[in-house]
Amino acid sequence: MKTILITGALGWTATAIIQRLKQNNARLIGVDLPDVPLSPDITPYFDTLIRGDIADFQQVDRAMQGVDAVVHLAVALGNAYGTPDLPFATNVKGTYNVFEAARQHAIEKVILMSSAPVHLFPLDKRPFRAGTDWQSSSDGDYLYDLTKRLQEEIARDFCQTFGMNSIVLRAGHIVDGRAEKDPKGSPLSEVVYCRGGWVCRYDLATACAQALHQTLPGYNAYHVIGAWQARDMFEVEKTEQALGFQFQTRFEAY
Repeated sequence: MKTILITGALGWTATAIIQRLKQNNARLIGVDLPDVPLSPDITPYFDTLIRGDIADFQQVDRAMQGVDAVVHLAVALGNAYGTPDLPFATNVKGTYNVFEAARQHAIEKVILMSSAPVHLFPLDKRPFRAGTDWQSSSDGDYLYDLTKRLQEEIARDFCQTFGMNSIVLRAGHIVDGRAEKDPKGSPLSEVVYCRGGWVCRYDLATACAQALHQTLPGYNAYHVIGAWQARDMFEVEKTEQALGFQFQTRFEAY
């Protein structure tokens, strides 16, 4: 039984991942901020739930005790991107803290949840490669894109410098393909944002579980996008082959 630390463990995306990992009999340690509400539906899945801030290295270091692998989901949300303070504290410093603590505790693997910038990419580029290509938005999404990119670079540098192992999952826009709703509960028929770049959160959970089982050394990055329109642009088949699964929800109706 592996012990897996999950940051951002009380978020909407984390719920499906936690349920999937528990099916594999993992021992789960969740970390999230003190003010994030706890749903009673998710409580039974945790062996330990820690209320803390990943921007605090000492808190992260204590949470890493006895951990075999990390799934790093924590990210600044909502209106946090009006200034750089919280995005850099959570996304950048927090990610550094996770990798540095994992290095010190000789943790075998860190899964980093990143973002596929499907709203901005060079339209003449086929395919768009998860390992190298990135073009940040120049508008209101810039701080989000920039700090997610810095997360990836932190992961890459720890792998290259210290011989760590990390798999970066560049998720598309995460929705619930089973319930056909987005995170806010809106029906997918009414959602236009990133249509063609969606991924069902249950497929993302499977990708995460498969990534934990792979023995890929060093730094590896993969696009995780279920929508059928993405297959010829984002090396989706490469993701399926490398992680050993197939997307179940392809949103053919959209």
